[in-house]
Amino acid sequence: MSGPSEPKRAMRQRDADRTRAAILTAARTLFSTRGFANTGVREVAELAGVNSSLVGRYFGSKLGLFQAVLEEIDITPMLHGDRRRFGMDMVGIFFDVPDSPGPLLMMILSAADPEAHAATVEVLQKRVIEPLARWLGPPDGEGRAVRLNILWSGFLTSWKLLPLQALAGERVASTRRWLEAATQAIVDEGAA
Repeated sequence: MSGPSEPKRAMRQRDADRTRAAILTAARTLFSTRGFANTGVREVAELAGVNSSLVGRYFGSKLGLFQAVLEEIDITPMLHGDRRRFGMDMVGIFFDVPDSPGPLLMMILSAADPEAHAATVEVLQKRVIEPLARWLGPPDGEGRAVRLNILWSGFLTSWKLLPLQALAGERVASTRRWLEAATQAIVDEGAA
């Protein structure tokens, strides 16, 4: 039997979920454009349209918020597609999803802070390298996963964070084809 307080509780839960999501979105935006050290809790709260005390309530600290944003990184959906198209599909995300470089830019921009750096390395290992290595399998799945990370990180850094003029205009299409082929070649190293 539901009482009169049940709708209020449901409403509070939806509001809490919306507030939490708004804080995460604002934090992702600021961490990926300013880095960890140059992003303040008050700025995140202001962008999210909430009181700054709610950041502490939901995430404990700025570092807790940073870790929560990092925990959203999930490569596993990409590992359920056609293995023969992995290069095209993965690189398609970089080019076709507007926010795709966000997590990487957030990680790179935050590397100078020791706590953020440690959190980044831990999450990168757990959420990207390990699942990718399991999916790639032998030979040397972990080494191949690391090489893919190096390839993608280098490309996204040169394209978005430290934009090279040579990656502008018509060269983007040929660079995309190269990146797709290089990604697929690493995946295919394990093919029998």
